[in-house]
Amino acid sequence: MVGRFSCSPARQSTEVVVTDPAPLPPDHPDAEVVAALRGGEADRFDDLVRELTPGLARMARMYVTGALAGDVVQDTWLAVVDAIDTFEGRSSLKTWIYRILLNKVRTLAVREARAVPVASLGPDHDPAGPRLELVHDELGPGYWPAPPEPWETLAPERLERNETLDRIAEAIEALPTAQREVVELRDVQGWSASDTADALGITDVNQRVLLHRGRKAIRNALEEHLRAS
Repeated sequence: MVGRFSCSPARQSTEVVVTDPAPLPPDHPDAEVVAALRGGEADRFDDLVRELTPGLARMARMYVTGALAGDVVQDTWLAVVDAIDTFEGRSSLKTWIYRILLNKVRTLAVREARAVPVASLGPDHDPAGPRLELVHDELGPGYWPAPPEPWETLAPERLERNETLDRIAEAIEALPTAQREVVELRDVQGWSASDTADALGITDVNQRVLLHRGRKAIRNALEEHLRAS
């Protein structure tokens, strides 16, 4: 890794511009780790890389092959090193890093002609966003009358079978990209609803609709599999 975390040949330049790092809110939960990264603490950076790289790689593989996914993850960490002084703390550090990765991998997917055509995303896909009427008796418009039912509520002993786990993975793989991103972050990586919406650049309502549709598709696939087993 190059940058502030290792020694590298000096760059020749006629002018050196020094800017102060963007200040963070004093109560920001990532203030300590951001300060460590800005201070060039290699151990803290290595810890962050170990923590987030597996999830970043999974997300990247939604768009590109494994080899390219590894390159995108590496480029993402280089970008983090270069841009950490600009992090303003409007989101968590984790969601900021994921947005960097998604911007890079989506651009690469288009360039590599691996972007999924809109027509292939299925009847649920709407580039303008979900248009379901969501009305809660107490909370009002924009909320499900009942929360999306997690597919994990199926009997644990049946979900733990290897063939059932394989079917879950296949069902997630088959989801339209927008649904798969949300399911990956919410149900596979355990993210909160707000962090998921923030990382993906979507509204909370959109996130809930995509999660509901993704869980419904996975549950339908599981029920079909379990009936046949």
